Formats: sequence, C-alpha cells, structure tokens
Amino acid sequence: MINPQADFEGATAFELYVLEKLHPAIERHQGASLDLRGGSTIAGARISISATASMSGAAESRLKDQVAPLLFGSAWKLLDLLLEFALNKAGLTPNRRDWTIAEKQQHALNGAGDSSVLGYVPAVWDAMCRVYGATVEHRHCLIHRTAVVDDVTGSLQGVDRNGQQLRALSRDEQVAFAKIASLAARGVIAGGIDQRSEDHLKYQLDQLVNHSGCVSFGVGGSSAPVEIELELLEEDGSHYLDLTDVLTKARRTFPTVAHFDLVIDVPGESGRKLVAYAENCPAGKSKIDLSSLPAWLEYR
Repeated sequence: MINPQADFEGATAFELYVLEKLHPAIERHQGASLDLRGGSTIAGARISISATASMSGAAESRLKDQVAPLLFGSAWKLLDLLLEFALNKAGLTPNRRDWTIAEKQQHALNGAGDSSVLGYVPAVWDAMCRVYGATVEHRHCLIHRTAVVDDVTGSLQGVDRNGQQLRALSRDEQVAFAKIASLAARGVIAGGIDQRSEDHLKYQLDQLVNHSGCVSFGVGGSSAPVEIELELLEEDGSHYLDLTDVLTKARRTFPTVAHFDLVIDVPGESGRKLVAYAENCPAGKSKIDLSSLPAWLEYR
C-alpha cells in the first residue's frame, strides 16, 4: 500500500538529520529556570540562569558558518520535496512524467499545493512557497558551481539565467532557510505543525521577507525556552496542576522569552517528573489522573 507521507519521511531523512544536528530549529533549554514550587509568588520564587562557553564551542560555531551554503542546498532540496508532496496531494500533475523545478516554482509563486499538510496555516504556507520561489536561482547557482560565497560575511551571491545579479542570501538568511525547511518537514511528517513550531517557523520566515516580499508575521524571537518548576497539588486524594497566573509571572520575569517548559514534581514519585509545553496546557486548575495523563502532559 502506497503511503506518500511515509515516502516523504524516508526521502528527506538524511537532509533532516543533518539540518537538525547542525542548526536545530528550536533551541533546547539552556539553563534558565523559574522555581515556583512551594508557593507561586515571584517574591518567593527562585530564578536560575547558567551559561557555558568554550573554545570547542567557538570552533563549532565557525564550522557551522562555513558550511551554511551547503546547508542551504540541503534545505532547498528538502523544501523542494515538500512542495512536490503538497502539489501531488492537491491533485495537481506535472506537464510530463516528473515535476520540473520551473513548474514547481510557478505553482509556489501562486501559493498552490495542499496547505493542510502543515495543518491549515494558509499564510504560513504562502510565505514558505514564496521563499521557495524566490530562491530557485540561488539553488541553481549553488548546484552549478557559479555561486560566490563572500569569505568575510558568508553571503551567497550569484546571477540568474539572464545574467542579472541576484539579491544575496546572507549567512543568517541561509540559516533561517535551513530552519524553515526542517520545521516544515517535521510538521508534514507529524501530520500538522504544533503551535511552538509554527511560532518558530513564522519567526524564521520573517528573516527572509526581503526575498519573499511577504508581510512580516511579527512574532517574538527564537530564544531558548525557560523551565518553570512546579509541583502537583494533592486534595482529597486527587492531584491537581494549578497554572493560575503562572505564565503571567514567568513572562514578567523573562519578558524576552517566547516559550516556557513546565517541569512538575509528582508527590510520592521519588524524583519522577511530569513535563509539558506551557502553551499546550489549559489555564487555571486542572485535575490530573496519573494513570491516564492528558495528551499535553508526559513523564520524563
């Protein structure tokens, strides 16, 4: 039995692995936390921020900068396969046996394809298609070895088929493109993109508005999430999670942070914890059945 989604996952596995290893689209927790256990007032909270740096980290960063054009090429291939998947899912067919890049580019600039592969976010789909359409010539320059990479800035430069100078892709824009591709591909593989990934996708698409010509989504930055440490409450033999005002307090403490991870102590569980993305959790007080956790909560 043919499974186009599984075929897409298999076809993109290598590129996705490389992109996520070198430039994770969503940063992991990096040491900042807000401890609200034993009371939920900011005055009584404990705030922890740690940072580490090393020569090996600096060398790794330089290496990532140097391979950014190669990552752009891998990301472009991934996005190309994603668009083809969406065009096929929409029932569109190529003029001949296989899709040409020129055909896909035209469809992309028209916003064609089944946008539901990302979970019904038409504006995001349109912006992503326009980024694809605007970078076709950059891809051709890279593949056909006519691209020029500035030794100092890392910008990717080239000319189109008419000899006209392309708008350069800065190193940061190449990295944003790579993150766009991996976020979108993961959304397709999962059957729809989650809210946090969509926020990050919008942020990265905003980094390429000079190429796409789209209106900025205006979302916050792509900072690493901060952990909020909480504890389950016990009342009358039942467990409850109380998120009343928790996010308000967290955003007051970390005003530039877009996302928060909940790490929740479980009474009597000998250090075992529950975890969740804060944006997926219901506000206020929720009853928690530890034998049958809600979809937004899991053990760590």
